[in-house]
Amino acid sequence: MSTALILIPAFAADAAPDDNWWYDAYGMTTIHSEGWTGAGVKIAVIDANINPELPVFEGRRLAVDSRPLCAESSSPTTTEPTGDAIHGTTVVAQIIGSGTGPDGIRGMAPDADVKFYSFGTTTASDECTPAEYEGGLTQMGLGVQRAIEDGADVVVSSIAGGTSSFDSDVIANAIAKGVILVGSGPNPETKSSTGLREYRGVVVASAIDDKGQLPSSNGAPFAFQGTTVVAPGLHLGTVGSEESGWGTGGVASGSSFAAPIVAGMLALAKERYPAATPAQLVQGLIRNTGTKAHDLENDAASGFGYGLAWPARLLATDPTSYPDENLLLSDGRNKPTDEQIQAAAARGSSFPPPETPTASSSELPRPRDGGHDAPQVTPSSNLLPTIIGIVFGIVVTVVVIVAVVIFLVSRKNRRKGAGDRSV
Repeated sequence: MSTALILIPAFAADAAPDDNWWYDAYGMTTIHSEGWTGAGVKIAVIDANINPELPVFEGRRLAVDSRPLCAESSSPTTTEPTGDAIHGTTVVAQIIGSGTGPDGIRGMAPDADVKFYSFGTTTASDECTPAEYEGGLTQMGLGVQRAIEDGADVVVSSIAGGTSSFDSDVIANAIAKGVILVGSGPNPETKSSTGLREYRGVVVASAIDDKGQLPSSNGAPFAFQGTTVVAPGLHLGTVGSEESGWGTGGVASGSSFAAPIVAGMLALAKERYPAATPAQLVQGLIRNTGTKAHDLENDAASGFGYGLAWPARLLATDPTSYPDENLLLSDGRNKPTDEQIQAAAARGSSFPPPETPTASSSELPRPRDGGHDAPQVTPSSNLLPTIIGIVFGIVVTVVVIVAVVIFLVSRKNRRKGAGDRSV
């Protein structure tokens, strides 16, 4: 089966391994030369931070949402080689990297339109309060909602963002509107973290190395049973390093890098088969893992899910022959519910849902927009006499009705008593 496949690039015997080994192993030069580059597909990336002014993004279609997801942050970008910025920058490079710069990262879907939604530049001591819908959405949920509003085809996130009961409504929005969601699986050191992988209908990508192996945890393969597919993510190049700055590439491992590679594959498939629905594209992904045809099977216990995501087979198979059904809604996770998805479809995928209270109050979540709250309407003092008059009239009417009822009942009882001679 596909889980047993091996990814090994052809290196010279005396050559050092390439940190971008997945690119050649997947035959991406051939796929791109055939014209499948993700052109016209909109990918939203939700991550911590980014430096968009680097050579790896030269000539690429990259935009950054100017509104940080954290209310405490004033900037969505940074030129400092912080861990957050290197992470977010590398994730985007895995999708649209040009191959220029010391890192040399080339992207899976180089011509896709990427929009980056940043938590923003903060210090380690800063809190991160969602910039909109405080008390309702998490930062992650807010990022997904913004991506939906901006017309994203694919949303990918490789960071933990917490969970909220209201995030489920946003995920339901995405599913109802046909937005493909891709999240990263956990790593051995982030087992307790949460993110998009918590939700039904989300493609969860976990990392393997160039030999097709999962990362190790306590001497055994780290198998996440919620994995949808596995993809390259171990021992990959990074854009810059915290120690040496942006001028030197580094090496890192994690499912963080598998998720954007899978998102890029789906962008290629959407470009190749524009008539396919999002559910059919996901079916194409999970039915065509590995290099050989096989029956659909989710090997959850092994941590490989449906198998090794493989772009060549994904692109070679027209997914419009598959049912228009999101099979990932039956993966055992319980949120969002079917009712939430149906409600989102009925309301046009907006947020907040009508008449939904926030987690901390009975009011609807509302954007934090610099104090421009809706005006509060209070009764004018000129209306008080009218209100008092109405109340007095109601009281008088009730008293009269009660008196009439008592009179009629009393009269009836007197008549009944007069005619009753039984002993």
